[in-house]
Amino acid sequence: MHKDSATENLSSSRITVKEFFQLLGISFIVQLKNFVEFLRVAFRYYSNWNFCKIDLSLLLIYLFNSPYGISKKFLQKRGAKDIYAYGETPLSTCEEIAKKCQLSATDTLFELGCGRGRSSFWLNAFVKCNVVGIDYVPEFIARANDIKARFTVSGVTFRQEDFLATSLDGATAIYLYGTNLSDEDIVALVKRFEKLPAGTKIITISFPLTDYTSVPFLKVMKRFPVKFPWGETDAYLHMI
Repeated sequence: MHKDSATENLSSSRITVKEFFQLLGISFIVQLKNFVEFLRVAFRYYSNWNFCKIDLSLLLIYLFNSPYGISKKFLQKRGAKDIYAYGETPLSTCEEIAKKCQLSATDTLFELGCGRGRSSFWLNAFVKCNVVGIDYVPEFIARANDIKARFTVSGVTFRQEDFLATSLDGATAIYLYGTNLSDEDIVALVKRFEKLPAGTKIITISFPLTDYTSVPFLKVMKRFPVKFPWGETDAYLHMI
């Protein structure tokens, strides 16, 4: 009986030939979009030689050990429910967000969940703002700091901390990709955001923070479409 049950479970976990080719097609489309994005990045941003060296170095050190795999192993060790909770904002999308949200050299932007730090380096290089990248994966922060030291980058700080508890002092703008965050985590963040000074910008992807609070301390100033490898969604600019 136990053997039959195990066999049934194994059979039910197998994918059909149709599902296999559907997944293969999705993977091909995502890889194609990533390749097109790389060409776009090289054309738009690699004329900045210092950023070119930084970005290529970042891509190289993760070539055989992807940030997705590193994040997955880290989350498995923590016993996380969602071990695939990692994503990156394409640099062309970073540019769109920076323009629409009028980020400038006078800003100090906190990137909550900066991953390997690619967008943090881009924001510093092209928007000229100070950036604080926060992530709790030790390998991401260690490698980002190595790159920072190697190319003597100023105006970027990387902190290995949980962004649900880290200090937000000094932030004039906050970027939160956070599409995989639980409702509980978003509510906890919103409560922390209540303490930020008036005029602070908060940018989120896929959801407005106003859905997670009844306290009218922030307003959605803009909503605009943005592109990711997995599809199109909306970005939200909030102002406290």
